[in-house]
Amino acid sequence: MRIGLLDTWLNERYQPFWEPYLRELGVEVVRPRLPASEALERLQEPWPRPARLLAARALELKAAGVDAILAPAAAGESPRGSGQCPWAADPASMLERNLPGLPPLIRVDPEPSEAKIGEAARIGQQLVKNPQEVRLALERTRSLLRPYRPPAMPRGERLLGLAAEPYLLEDPRLYAEVTDAAAAKGWTVVRPDVSLERLREEGRRLGLNIDLPADLEFAGAAHYLGRLGRVRGVLVLAEDHCEPVERLARKIGGRLSKPGAVHVLGEDPQAALARVEAALG
Repeated sequence: MRIGLLDTWLNERYQPFWEPYLRELGVEVVRPRLPASEALERLQEPWPRPARLLAARALELKAAGVDAILAPAAAGESPRGSGQCPWAADPASMLERNLPGLPPLIRVDPEPSEAKIGEAARIGQQLVKNPQEVRLALERTRSLLRPYRPPAMPRGERLLGLAAEPYLLEDPRLYAEVTDAAAAKGWTVVRPDVSLERLREEGRRLGLNIDLPADLEFAGAAHYLGRLGRVRGVLVLAEDHCEPVERLARKIGGRLSKPGAVHVLGEDPQAALARVEAALG
């Protein structure tokens, strides 16, 4: 059996467990090979950039002949009704809806923890139909079912914090023009380096009356970075073709405690950086 692994959309959260677990099960793992920029060029649908890369990767894995694709499960729904784009709320269902003929999608919770051992056992049994192999594979890999922690924050004299929805923020290839423009002006871009629980608590403190975990992480990133003395400014990123996230980004930008600006992908990043520098004085 050949299982495709997507290399975007929260993949750095769940794949550190799922890739070695699948290999221990004897499953062949297939990854996309095209450069992200080329994959994006091949798909010109009017979808948010993170969704375009996700869809392009799914199509690439389909062309590679995989039997199934591991994909992140739905993000959950707000009791007040989701204000997010459909892609943000349930990327796997949007892939199935917009790309007919895809291999089956195996939905997994993107947040690993010991509590997800049952999910891993169930999916493993579906794949190999051998309880003994599943048990042995879990014994060898369950230590990897630990909470996700972002990479450490780099050092620098001019740190520019980036806040965005996590499926965008965790894939710098999606905003390469922003980091390139910032570097040209002497900025080092950084993202939060604290736990997801801490980020969500920071998001609640911003007082925006939001409750979806991804939205709380977005707001929390801006709040946390805004309180760090070594971060001089904050750039709030929003994907293109997604008005709900853009509205949220502007609300977050209005609550920043230090110089900052909102940037929507597809617009000129130089303009947003100029607004940050103007606010710095």
